[in-house]
Amino acid sequence: MAPTVTGERAPAKTRSSKIRRKVDLANVPMVPFAWVDEHVYAAIRMCSEKVLQRERKEDLGCRYKKIGGSVRYRLSDIFEFLDAQPGGGGNAPTAERGPGRPRKVVV
Repeated sequence: MAPTVTGERAPAKTRSSKIRRKVDLANVPMVPFAWVDEHVYAAIRMCSEKVLQRERKEDLGCRYKKIGGSVRYRLSDIFEFLDAQPGGGGNAPTAERGPGRPRKVVV
């Protein structure tokens, strides 16, 4: 933006001023062979696109394909990945839940 007539500077853009794409999950076809982009996958997982990018870089997370310049996820792969993740809560014994994160030792 250009300075105003009085010579004041325009307010700087902040990180919160980025426009994020809203995803309506009701419009996503719930068929296992459908491919969705990372915006839809992030909405399903309730995380940011940056988390998905980091998981791809570290070779973690759900399987994906790069088609052109965009990343696509198959819905069946998404649900398979989410089902394989350990869940919290419930009345499962500790041995079934896994070891969990090691506790910090305070000295």
